[in-house]
Amino acid sequence: MRLYPPESPTVTGGSGPGRTGPEMNPTPQPDGQVRSDICGPRPGLPDPRALARWEEALLCLRVFDTAPIIFAVFDRGLRYRAVNQAAARASGLSAEEMIGGYGPEVLPGIDPLGWERPRRVLATGEAILDEEIIGATPADPSNPRIWRASYYPLHDSTGARIAVGVTAVDVTDERRAQAERDLVLRRLRLLSRASGLLGASLDLSATLREMVTLVVPEFADACELYLADEPCPPGAEPDPPLLRRAVWAHSPDLPRPSPDLPLPPPDTRSNLTGRQVGRVFLTRQPVRLDLDERLPDAPDAPDAPASSVAALFRHSHLRSAIIVPLLVGPHCLGTVGFAVTAARPYREQDTQTATELGSRIATAIANAHAFDHQRTAALTLQRALLPRDIPTLDDLDLAWRYQPGTSGTEVGGDWFDVIPLPAGRVALVIGDVMGRGLNAAAAMGQLRTAARTLARLDLPPAALLTELDAVTRSIDTIASVAYVIQDPATSTLTVANGGHLPPALRHPDGTADLLDDPHGIILGVTEQTFTETRHRFPPGSTLALYTDGLVESPTVDIGEGCRRLLRILTETADLPTTADRLLTLLNRNDGNDGYDDDVTLLLAHARRGRCGRFRGR
Repeated sequence: MRLYPPESPTVTGGSGPGRTGPEMNPTPQPDGQVRSDICGPRPGLPDPRALARWEEALLCLRVFDTAPIIFAVFDRGLRYRAVNQAAARASGLSAEEMIGGYGPEVLPGIDPLGWERPRRVLATGEAILDEEIIGATPADPSNPRIWRASYYPLHDSTGARIAVGVTAVDVTDERRAQAERDLVLRRLRLLSRASGLLGASLDLSATLREMVTLVVPEFADACELYLADEPCPPGAEPDPPLLRRAVWAHSPDLPRPSPDLPLPPPDTRSNLTGRQVGRVFLTRQPVRLDLDERLPDAPDAPDAPASSVAALFRHSHLRSAIIVPLLVGPHCLGTVGFAVTAARPYREQDTQTATELGSRIATAIANAHAFDHQRTAALTLQRALLPRDIPTLDDLDLAWRYQPGTSGTEVGGDWFDVIPLPAGRVALVIGDVMGRGLNAAAAMGQLRTAARTLARLDLPPAALLTELDAVTRSIDTIASVAYVIQDPATSTLTVANGGHLPPALRHPDGTADLLDDPHGIILGVTEQTFTETRHRFPPGSTLALYTDGLVESPTVDIGEGCRRLLRILTETADLPTTADRLLTLLNRNDGNDGYDDDVTLLLAHARRGRCGRFRGR
């Protein structure tokens, strides 16, 4: 659209050519002043005010046409009435091709919501500011763009809404940069959470489940992890190289496997399961691949597990994958593969994220293996230190149980002993060294040996604990110990307690209570003198010595656990049955796959006759 200046007005005065009015020269007036036409319109020249209006219109037109942002005007029929150069460039069309065209037909690749907004402005008269439009234009039909647009009503001289103006700015690059920043932040948070899982559990299965739950679907739609039977050092090639599938997980949004596509069962072993998995395992280098191109096609391929997984991947529409080695130092523990659908294919920078995830998974596996080796050693040591030469007693039936904690917890320092004394008496000891692992097991062995040596000196219970407290402090540890001497001649128990849980006593009439001693404190804290108490223990009575793992769990406090123990003692007289029932006193499967703490239990039942019996396990 072009504007032209108005024609100059006809000059009616003057004596020159084309002049019909008075002379241009100034004429003196009666008051002596000379009138000048500088301050007003001069006959024969354009009106300066008309020129100003024209220049203003021309400036507005230039602003509209040359502005670096998109300007467009639509009439009530949503047809283009004006566009500037930026709008034409963005659309890939000329202004002539756009003017008069129906918007959705001129640019059919624009999100339909982008056309609803001008309709709403025309209907309501309210402007809409800073809304985003997504779509493609003929300028670049394969590359959708994002614009931030504002819509405002235009009125005629009567105030009627006759059109809607649109301004828009291309923010595609800004949004893509923001998306990249957001992706980087999400990946960093993912790696941070993965690092936090390294110390959350030392149980390998639990750790791998947590890792996979973290990865799927945040980073992958499916995840598959293979472990080697033994860590593979650099340069070594197992013969044959065996890997087993330890983890397979997929997003719930993926199609469910059909019955004719069974997933290989866990622990499926294969000679380097799949060509790509084997390549990563042996070269220790990550691989990013297109699953359509790299997975085996033949359903009867020599590597049956890999072929089955390949078919499952295709069924799930997985199209892009990254496989990385699980490296700990120079050793390779296996591989982990991540796969996604075509909706979010992996890019080169995702390989680094996958490698970092693989490093954290490998560290978790190595920690779990190291812990398992240490736990096995501690458990072996502890079992070796538990009494194996329990004597046959004339006046007592004995039953004992020892249950280590779950595979995800370290072995504690629980122990017990039965020591014959002169005059037919017997010492019953139970203790719990604070701490876990090899150190606790070793300290337990020292205290058990010291207690047995002191007992053979036939020291009273209080004196023995006083000496044992000194030993505990000398080896720089802390422990709770209950020491009981049973005397059949007097049918009594003499008890000294060093901070341990109180023994429980079932009386011959079937009632039960705790032999609480408020004076004893834990051994190894400070130099102290212990006291002892005496209790009746006639035939038919049962004494229960136990550690806290029997009566305490994350969901049950010690007080409630002790009440449950007393109830079972009153309900059952048979010693082995009582011992077995006490092991089920608490539900130790709260979030774990077994006992959450070590349990040691020793039961002693007073009887008559010459042949005592021992029922241990």
